[in-house]
Amino acid sequence: MNLITSDPFLAEVYNPKILSKLEQRFGPVHTHHADLTISTEIMRQMVVKLNQKTIPRRAEVVMVVPNEQGQVWLHTKSFYPQGVYRLMTGGLEAGEAPHQALRRETVEETGFKVKAQRCLAVITYTVTTPEGRFPFVSYVFLTTPSRGQPHPTDPKEAIAHFQATPISGLADTARHLRSLTGAFADWGIFRAVAHEIVYEELRMK
Repeated sequence: MNLITSDPFLAEVYNPKILSKLEQRFGPVHTHHADLTISTEIMRQMVVKLNQKTIPRRAEVVMVVPNEQGQVWLHTKSFYPQGVYRLMTGGLEAGEAPHQALRRETVEETGFKVKAQRCLAVITYTVTTPEGRFPFVSYVFLTTPSRGQPHPTDPKEAIAHFQATPISGLADTARHLRSLTGAFADWGIFRAVAHEIVYEELRMK
């Protein structure tokens, strides 16, 4: 299934001009596509929330933030199942450049002031729900290394804890996310995709 480019809210956050600027800044960008069918509760709630915004959200940045030892920071939130950690993500606003959203969101979620080092991937999704189909995009960035422990500056994030993992640990994280059942099952599949791609992009570096 192809990305639904006719969606009226997509063009503000995903278009040839944005992709061209990414390539000019970071070099060739690897693109991936995933089709997702949603039926379990947490992902359905997320879809409803994204669509209820004044301008429905169609894109996010995925933050791959290494520490000085080369490990990558993961986080968990207070409402996640026990033991579930993942890479941090944050919404991309209409008209905002992805690398600018990365800097803003990284400060909000970790307190770190970092810069984008590489654009690891652009992942497009076609999400099918009982209410309809819509597109979504993840811009995945590797940042410059961080120093110290992360501390969120936005209390609304509900972040409960951070842990650092080696690059090899991202494959385990993806498998854990894909193994989730019940209300978190589809959300886990959705979140696993970026971890698998980041692992493949970084494991040979």
